[in-house]
Amino acid sequence: MDGVHPMHNSQPAYGWIRKGQDMVLKANTGRQRLNLNGAYNLEDHEIIIQETEMINSQSTVALLKEMMRKQPQGMIYVILDNARYYRSELVRGFVEKNKRIRLLFLPPYSPNLNVIERLWKFFKKKVIYNSYYEKFALFRKFCLDFFRHLGKYKAELQTLMTDNFQLIQA
Repeated sequence: MDGVHPMHNSQPAYGWIRKGQDMVLKANTGRQRLNLNGAYNLEDHEIIIQETEMINSQSTVALLKEMMRKQPQGMIYVILDNARYYRSELVRGFVEKNKRIRLLFLPPYSPNLNVIERLWKFFKKKVIYNSYYEKFALFRKFCLDFFRHLGKYKAELQTLMTDNFQLIQA
């Protein structure tokens, strides 16, 4: 589980420019952004995405409720980072009342261990990088459509969204 905050602005990521030539990239004000809170299920590759005004304790509880609705029985193990709102009194109280949920906090500075971070990166590669959306409404539509039609990328995501991690010993 994690949040992502794509900004409505051009984000150059890669490209080739002939030596001696300039490349002009269109840009917006960059003041508008989406707040997407999401959870990815490694077992069935289902995703829950919620667009919220802001990602906070309340939106976290709303996401946990949706996870419980989608999985009405059995334990729900949630892997998440150490954002302050995940450790809030409201979230702790909700988890204490709902014993099927277990929060598993990652060590600090280890986003590479959170599988949904791979999805965020893939999303940015497909929708945001090297793209210009003149109006925020169009930007929002393309972002949300990506998640609505995630099955379109099934083959690419099959090898990306796994729990295969390589251990490196110092």
